[in-house]
Amino acid sequence: MKTHSIFFRQVISHITVIIFIALTLTGSIIYFVYKGNLMEKEGELNQRVTNIASSFGEELKSGRIPTMREWQLVSNSIGTPMWLEDADGRVLRGQLPPEYNTETMRSDNFWQSVRSQGRLSFVGRGAIAVSVPVLIGERPGIIVAYYTLNSNQYILERLARFYVYPFIVGIIAAIFLGMLLSRKLTRSIGDIANAAVRFSAGDYTSRTSTVGKDEIGALGQTFNAMAESIFHTQQTRREFFANISHELKTPLSCVKVTTEALLDGIAEDEEDQSRYLKRILDETNRMSRLVYDIMDSEQLESGKMRIKQEKIDLAALLMCQADKVEPQLHKKNVRLNLQIYTDKHCVIGDSGRFEQVLDNLMSNAIRYAPKNSLIGLALTKENAYLEVSVSDQGKGIADEELPMIWERFYREDKSRDRSSGGSGLGLSITRGLVEAMGGEITVQSKKGEGTTFKIRIRWVE
Repeated sequence: MKTHSIFFRQVISHITVIIFIALTLTGSIIYFVYKGNLMEKEGELNQRVTNIASSFGEELKSGRIPTMREWQLVSNSIGTPMWLEDADGRVLRGQLPPEYNTETMRSDNFWQSVRSQGRLSFVGRGAIAVSVPVLIGERPGIIVAYYTLNSNQYILERLARFYVYPFIVGIIAAIFLGMLLSRKLTRSIGDIANAAVRFSAGDYTSRTSTVGKDEIGALGQTFNAMAESIFHTQQTRREFFANISHELKTPLSCVKVTTEALLDGIAEDEEDQSRYLKRILDETNRMSRLVYDIMDSEQLESGKMRIKQEKIDLAALLMCQADKVEPQLHKKNVRLNLQIYTDKHCVIGDSGRFEQVLDNLMSNAIRYAPKNSLIGLALTKENAYLEVSVSDQGKGIADEELPMIWERFYREDKSRDRSSGGSGLGLSITRGLVEAMGGEITVQSKKGEGTTFKIRIRWVE
């Protein structure tokens, strides 16, 4: 159990509350049980002293004070020391507690409280003191009984006396700690909520500072990661639409200008007319390829592209590809070196999509290959994988550019004419198709020495 987790803190909080309630209930039970016993003892003692005062009342009014023997008898009958005091606090008859004397009782606040109480009894000092007013002749006096509590009763009496203070302190501390923990928890949640509100209002740079080690911190980190991903997606989308607009702008302008020229009668003969129409057809085909590339790219990104699972003979596919690109090779004045180094030729995948991958890689190789250079197309086997490599002897790609060539609409040569440089989606689609068929594609390149793309995919019998 992690000590930083909300679960741990909630468990500790619940345990604390349970212990607190248990202690409160236990203390309350002790207090009320003891208080009841104490009140019962106090009432019993008070009643006995009142009865004694009544029996001695007439005799004391007449000025006669009972003998010492009589006081000892009544003290023994109630089982506690008892004595008679006059208004000046002098003890006229009776037995004082062993731990007190007349001088102590005259100066002690406890005994002064006993004498000054409007009620008849007073509890303190581990004892119960009961005083009953009487008349001694014409002057007032009191009869006092003093009952000493035993050790257990004394402990309980102290507990009852001071229990209220820790109880109040405990209540205050519980409220304070509860507010502190709740405030910390709600502050974290509030910070995430505020960041989410700002983000939903269009502030895509909004982030939360709640990134601790507990579940709330993990939620904050997840929110920040989500916000970063959405922010990146928004930027990518804007760049995507900007690139599409730019890609379509040039061919549309060309089609528009050429069509207007034909309508104006600029074509003097059928040869000129055919040339202008061919230009329109080329630009139309270019826009069609771009539309299909965009569709493929979106289907790959959304995972909706349908990939067949069929057996493909890669050797036959490579030889077919070599025949297909022969006119382009001849036009560019480059040569193709096709090599089959293994007798294992088959993989599982989509033959049409694999052919599309080879078309993209071979088109790039021919496009960037210098005249009179060599393009390599090879099939090799490495353990459980077949490897198709396409290489050229072009100018190569800088190391810092290599990770970015798979991005949509990325071009290493920003100044290259788009009619000769492709749509910028080819390599992004190529990687998506290879991975969708369970393979992987890598690139190796060195500036001035050419580029090699390698496709690895598991072979089957």
